[in-house]
Amino acid sequence: MITPGTLARALTNVRDRVLEGPIADLRRMPRVAIDTGPTDPDAWAVGRAHGLARAGQVSTYRYAVHPTARLRGAPVLLVSPLGACGVAFDLRRGCSLVEHLVGEGRHVHQVDDEDLVGHGAPSPGSPSDLTRWVDDILPHVVRLVSAHHDGAPVHVIGWSVGALTSLLAAADDPTLPIASLTAIATPFALDHVPESIPPRPLAVAAGGPVLATLQTLLGLVPTVPPVPEFLSAGAVGAFVTTPLTVLSHLADRDFLAQLEAVDDLRALVGAQAQLVGATYHAMVGPGELERGLVSVGGRQIDLGALRRPVLLVSGEDDVVVPPRAVRFGSTVLSGADTSLMTAPGGHLGVVCGRASRDRLWPALCAFLDRHDPVVGIEGDRRPSRRPRRAVRRPLPPATTAPEAAADAVDEAPDVPAAPARRAGRRPRPAPKPATRTRGRD
Repeated sequence: MITPGTLARALTNVRDRVLEGPIADLRRMPRVAIDTGPTDPDAWAVGRAHGLARAGQVSTYRYAVHPTARLRGAPVLLVSPLGACGVAFDLRRGCSLVEHLVGEGRHVHQVDDEDLVGHGAPSPGSPSDLTRWVDDILPHVVRLVSAHHDGAPVHVIGWSVGALTSLLAAADDPTLPIASLTAIATPFALDHVPESIPPRPLAVAAGGPVLATLQTLLGLVPTVPPVPEFLSAGAVGAFVTTPLTVLSHLADRDFLAQLEAVDDLRALVGAQAQLVGATYHAMVGPGELERGLVSVGGRQIDLGALRRPVLLVSGEDDVVVPPRAVRFGSTVLSGADTSLMTAPGGHLGVVCGRASRDRLWPALCAFLDRHDPVVGIEGDRRPSRRPRRAVRRPLPPATTAPEAAADAVDEAPDVPAAPARRAGRRPRPAPKPATRTRGRD
């Protein structure tokens, strides 16, 4: 129902969009590159980070700490999917997992190969990519982040393929300083993961039931071969329903900002987003995840040998990695302290959707708090509640009165003498000796 207030907000949003530009604040959280890969001889070569990343390396970033939040807890490492873009962790101001963690007082780091995105044709991963991340990149980065914080263990949060590589690296090397692992939208049964996913229109995700039904029906209409692709029923449906979706949410400024941010992310990733399922099937053999034995670099890594706290997160509307494929992880990770939760959103929305601000991110922070190390971490300056013990000084040895007076004068010659007694004042009489009166004759 259109009300005067709704109409006024819609007109304000349209005016701001036309006159001032995008509604979404797409500024990224401030960060600095601290490492450019395990084979870089100079770990602080910030100027060469992008060049080395495009040459086949990855970059590790450290986000600036919050200026007012009290720093607490172990550092956090975000691991993005292979060949994808880590912008999903920092989508926009007001809806950013990085911003939320920094505001909680966490030291946040991120590792990805986002500089490779957009350079070359999209392609699924390969077993060599899996080996490179499990054997070289992640062990190096985890130890690097831990060394930056005086050897503190690291909370590793991975999304999609990034979470799978993190779990394999932790299971393969128990000596890695890892406090906990969080796997978001990560399958443990590839039978439920399709190899190819068509791009999901925004009308299905946020356009309401009417627009979603219209878009779905138009997508089912077959395309005649002589008809160009851009004139197909599905393309026409997206062209029709997307403006209707925007019109139906003109009064919702936060929705419009989210729409702009997701469109920006899709423009960065491109067709690589459709190859998530193909990447899983290319890197992992059939039935390996279900058995918990994954072949990496000519050997098998047993996921059941993992002995770290693990949080498994599935998206309610995820069509790439359905929730039933994530739930199977509680059986595969038999040796880990595993927790399982379901959050709103699809494969992308479960990480950076608007509903994640109220559901996933608070639960994730609570999980990190429960598994923080007991020892103090850098920046934690809690005052001690134990009262200070009084200092006891030894008493002087017992001596006679003249000797004690002489010793006092010799040891403290600078102490002023007692003031002289004023003239005219009678001295205090000495106390009378006690006498027995009872029993006298």
